[in-house]
Parts: sequence; structure tokens; C-alpha cells
Amino acid sequence: MSRAGGALGPRWEGRAMMILSLILLLAAGDAGPAAALSQGKPARLELPAVIARVQSRYDQAKDFQARFTQKYSRQVVGRVTVSAGQVHFKKPGRMRWDYDKPEARMFLSNGQLLWLYEPEEKQAFKQDLKTSQLPAVLAFLMGKGRIADEFEVAWSNDTRFGRTEDYRLSLRPKQPQSTYKSIVFVVDAGDFSVRESVLVDQQGNANHFVFSDLKINAKVSDEVFRWSPPAGVRVIDTGKLGKP
Repeated sequence: MSRAGGALGPRWEGRAMMILSLILLLAAGDAGPAAALSQGKPARLELPAVIARVQSRYDQAKDFQARFTQKYSRQVVGRVTVSAGQVHFKKPGRMRWDYDKPEARMFLSNGQLLWLYEPEEKQAFKQDLKTSQLPAVLAFLMGKGRIADEFEVAWSNDTRFGRTEDYRLSLRPKQPQSTYKSIVFVVDAGDFSVRESVLVDQQGNANHFVFSDLKINAKVSDEVFRWSPPAGVRVIDTGKLGKP
């Protein structure tokens, strides 16, 4: 049996949880030109207004690119993994995450297939999005999802994330999910972009992302999302794992 193991395999399942975090982060991510700031300190808005502003910015998005830092905290073992890289996103449903720290790897969705490429392992996992559990979440990326329809949204009092002036939103799925329990969005009070996201799974593990060097509607090329496994790379179809 391959290192993937199991029906989907613990290796892929762990990666899938990370992918879910990335998708949810982009679901309400940066979009469109920044909103004009008023003179002085902006007035604080009520929760429904903040949700509406975040949704509006995402609805206007065409593409997105940024640097990111990720901290993945494992509750049971008390271990934190820090990663970094570059992300590109383009509607409909295309994204690419190129990790350069601590090791090179890539997540790619072209709208039909989801790829995980690990060059040091010389292997690539692929998953058909039609048969995975991701399409419901990918609806956000395709401009069909709305935050208030999918989540119970409240203020978060967790001051470990963001700045004093940021809005912190706590999101809990209206329909219980096996892969995650809750999400925190840290929203910039000036342009209503999501600058940080923290996804907590059922075991208490936390996946924390921070964006920097954001570029919105930067005309990301379609070529970014076209990829084929290099020669000599073993391809594992996760849809066939555990099947005879």
C-alpha cells in the first residue's frame, strides 16, 4: 500500500483539512478595489453591516494573489508547524498554493481536479472535485455561496489574532461538519478584507493563515492553473484508494 494508506489515507486527510482551511479563507477573501476610508478613525459598524461588506468584496473579486504564512497547531501533541508561500486565486474555482517553507509542495485546483504535488517525495495526489466533499465549500469560490446562509456569525473575543482595530468574526457552520468545528475571520476595518483566518477542527487543531503583499484583480494568468505531473512522478488517485 502507498504512503497514503486507508480509504483516503491519513496523509491525504490531513492535507484535505488544510485545503478546506484555504478554501474557507478565500471564501470571504479580499476582493475588488479597497473601500475609500473616511477622515480620522472609521465608525464601528454593527455585525450585519460587517458581514455584508465582506460578502460584497468577495462577490466583486476576479482574482487574488498574496504571500501567506500558516501556523498549524496540533492540540494533542502540542506541536506547531509553520509554513509559508505564495497563493493565486481566480474565479471560477481556481486556486494554487505554492509552499516554499519548510519544504516545497503545491496545492492546485483547476475547477475540475484537485492536486497535491510533493516534489521531494516525487508523488502527486489527485482528487476529482465531483466526487469529493469539497464542492459545497467551493460554491463560495464560484460566487454562489453566502456567508450568512452557511454560518452562524457572531463577534469573536479572541484577541490572539489581528489588531485592536480589526473586526473579529466567529463562524460556526449551521450544518455540523466532520472536518471542522469553527472559524475566526480577522477583517480589516478599512477595506473589509479578511487578513487572517483560523480554522479549528473537531480535535481542537488550529490552522491559522495570515496574508501579506495582497494584490487584488491583478489579472492572474490562466496558465498559473495549468499543471501536469512531471516525468517520473507517481500519481495517486485518491478516488481509487481502498477500492479493489
